[in-house]
Amino acid sequence: MALSKKISMMTPYFPEKRASQWEHLMRKFSDSRKEQSKTGPLDIPQAARLTKYFPTSSRYEGSWDILGMSGYGTYTFPNGVTYEGEFDDGVFHGKGELHYENGMVLRGRWENGTMVERTLLFNDSLEYDEKDWKYCIPPDRRFAIEYKHGLMPAGKSYLTADQPTREIPPGHYDTGDGFYDTKTKMIYKYDELGAVLRTPSRNEQIWIESNCRVNPEKPLGPRPDLYEAYTAPVVQPPPPPPPAAGVKLTMNVAKTESLDTIDEEFTSSSKVLKFHNTGDSSSDSFE
Repeated sequence: MALSKKISMMTPYFPEKRASQWEHLMRKFSDSRKEQSKTGPLDIPQAARLTKYFPTSSRYEGSWDILGMSGYGTYTFPNGVTYEGEFDDGVFHGKGELHYENGMVLRGRWENGTMVERTLLFNDSLEYDEKDWKYCIPPDRRFAIEYKHGLMPAGKSYLTADQPTREIPPGHYDTGDGFYDTKTKMIYKYDELGAVLRTPSRNEQIWIESNCRVNPEKPLGPRPDLYEAYTAPVVQPPPPPPPAAGVKLTMNVAKTESLDTIDEEFTSSSKVLKFHNTGDSSSDSFE
């Protein structure tokens, strides 16, 4: 009796919970409609090519699917730069090209919107090399147009890669994309000098004033940093000294000898050319 009482005190009693009729019906209903999930290829149809304008002032023209831009198309940014290439799930994915308004082209390959490969081409088709760039640097500082057409003579040399060379307003620098004003520290458009193109940083201002063309032009001279060394030009070289006075060389050859005989005597190893100087210019002779 005491033992059974002790066991009953150590082992709690939990009565079995009975499921309600409502819960039993719901479970039966769910089991009867349960379907086995099956995996299969996801074939998302693409819509026809059309143009869509976005609130950011950008637009897209190309193919679509239910997830967004997909396939091949052209995306135009608000600043005029266009991307033409492959899309997937609404982002750049695959091969494509970015075209800039100044004619430059950036070819690349994207993975889910991130560029993983790139090649930059300038507007004259010059390819930029990030590792071994040798264009227009010492000792070969030729422009691309000089590679194509050759160097021009003095006075007609190409001053810029773009031709014809632009005329710089007084007090301005040619930065390659506009004119830099030293007073306002602003870069203005080429075709509209009063329209501000951009504001350069302090480091860029220093670079512009050290490297870009300016009006009026600064005096030119030797540039040791460009591996150039100049020497004083020779306007008219001095004439060579005259021969010694009274020296006259004559060659006495028999009239009966032909030119072939003379040639053989000069080239034959058995003959030695001897010159006799007797002190009198009229008696100097070869034999």
